[in-house]
Amino acid sequence: MNPFFFGRSESHLFGAYDSPPAGGARGAVLCYPFGREYLLAHGTFRLLARSLSAAGYHVLRFDYSGTGDSAGELADASEAQWIDDIHAAIDETKDLGQLGQVALIGMRYGGALAALAARGRRDVDRLVLWDPTSDGASYLASVGAPVLAAGGGEDAGCEVSGVVLTPRLRGDIEHVTHATYGHGLPRTLLLTTGTASDEAVPLRDHLTAVGVACTVKHVPDIPAWATEWGRAGAGMPVVAVNAIVGWMT
Repeated sequence: MNPFFFGRSESHLFGAYDSPPAGGARGAVLCYPFGREYLLAHGTFRLLARSLSAAGYHVLRFDYSGTGDSAGELADASEAQWIDDIHAAIDETKDLGQLGQVALIGMRYGGALAALAARGRRDVDRLVLWDPTSDGASYLASVGAPVLAAGGGEDAGCEVSGVVLTPRLRGDIEHVTHATYGHGLPRTLLLTTGTASDEAVPLRDHLTAVGVACTVKHVPDIPAWATEWGRAGAGMPVVAVNAIVGWMT
C-alpha cells in the first residue's frame, strides 16, 4: 500500500494506492461512506483493496475533501465537491495504472456519490453499490440526525456520532432517492448484507426500468458500516468482500 497526496496542490486529497503484484490492466476506486460509518468501514475497505489488488486491480481509496487526511474543512464540504473528488480519483487511478477504464465501488452514502460520479463517464465500466443509501431521510434518521421541527427556523447544523452534519450536507443527503441512481450508469452490482433478502428490490426495479444492467447479490454478513471490528468477536465481512471480487473478476 502506497499512501500519497493527489489532486490540486491547494486542495490535495489523501489516497492509498494498492498495485497488483503481477501487473494488471484494470482499476478500481473505492468510495467510503460518511461520518462514523467511514471509521467503522475503514478496515473492510483495506481488506477489499488488498483482495482486488491480488486479483489484478490497481486500487485507490481516498478521503473526501474536508475528511480524514485530505485538505479542507468539513464545514465547506458538499456533495458536488465530493463528486469532483471522485472524478479526480478516477483520473489519478487511470494515470497510476495507465488504464483506459476503472470501476467504482461505493458503500452507503458513498454508493450514491459513486453513482452520481459514474453517470455518463465512458471510462467507468462497472459500479458496485454496497448497501447503498437510496432514501436520504431514512438514512439520516438511522445515523441519529435530529429531526428538524417544522417552522423551527434555519438549520444550524448538528453533531452526529462525533461528526458535524452541516445544513448543506444534510440537504444533499436528504435529496438522495432511487432517482439518484439514474440513466447512464455502467454494469452494476447491487450488494446487500442485511437480513432482509428483498431489501434491494425497489432499487433494482428502478435501475432495470432506466436501462441499467443490474445484478443483485444478497449476502447476509457483518454490516461493515455499523460494526466495530474486533468488538465482541466481530470480524470482517469476508463473504461480502469475496462476492464483490468474484463479480469484478
